Amino acid sequence: MRVVIVEIVAFIVGLALLIKGSDFFVEAASRVAKGFGVSEFLIALVLASIATTLPEVTVSAISSYQGEPEIALGNAIGSAFANIALILGISSLLRPLKVERTAWKNALFMIGVTAYSGLLMYDGTISRLDGASLVLIYFGFLYYLYKKHMTLEDLPEGGRGNPKRDALIMFGSGLVVVAGAKLVVDSAVTLAMAFGVPEVVIGLTMVSIGTSLPELTNSLMATLKRLPNISVGNVIGANILDILMVIGIASLINPIQVDQTIYTFTLPLTLLVMAILTGALRITGRVSRVTGGVFVAIYGYFLYVYYFMYSSGAP
Repeated sequence: MRVVIVEIVAFIVGLALLIKGSDFFVEAASRVAKGFGVSEFLIALVLASIATTLPEVTVSAISSYQGEPEIALGNAIGSAFANIALILGISSLLRPLKVERTAWKNALFMIGVTAYSGLLMYDGTISRLDGASLVLIYFGFLYYLYKKHMTLEDLPEGGRGNPKRDALIMFGSGLVVVAGAKLVVDSAVTLAMAFGVPEVVIGLTMVSIGTSLPELTNSLMATLKRLPNISVGNVIGANILDILMVIGIASLINPIQVDQTIYTFTLPLTLLVMAILTGALRITGRVSRVTGGVFVAIYGYFLYVYYFMYSSGAP
């Protein structure tokens, strides 16, 4: 009974950190964009996504160093899928997400690097050389964005406040969100096990969603605050980071043996939702409730297939 009370308290504290951290995070991201005189979408695409995904990169690197690089691959592809199908799906059901017209170009780049990672998986192994190419592509992407959109040394006349300080606040609150997510997931798993919830259900819900919980809370908060560019930009940026840096760094440390389920099922579904998102952004410039409903339905199908796969004892 004492353990249950402790875990309930941990869950509540984690939830509070998630909500308040996301509040600070979204507000700081908006201020950074105004201070540097660039769009909220661009700030979310780069800085916000790094703040929420950096712990994931670190965990994947450690897993690879400990001889389990396959965890990084499943984590990266699974998170990229959940970020769109679950997070943007729920967010756009709450309120349609209208974003800047150029967003689809970055979404197209997201599809390109994901398809490229699929080509690297074709022979069943992502080698160190493959990983190096992924990391180089990411740094090339950052350099392109920097040259095209940002000059950090000279703030425009329209800039406001202290954007460098706000960037630190954004990173700090992002870490608070990640810490809160870990508390929520760990305590929820312990409570579920204490109440006899099947492990397969725990794995498919709490654990799988847990890695995307920071992006989920940040996107929901941005949606509620009517900042859709931050919601969509954070997801696209996090996905690019997942594919290029999570997989890239992990495979640089240790080559990754590709699980066939990821290659034949999860990756195609991920490319499908990415294509739907890119098409919606290109044609309408927004993620509508209808598109969000499609995303959530696809995520439900994903859970349905995995539930029966694991409950039947399939690998």
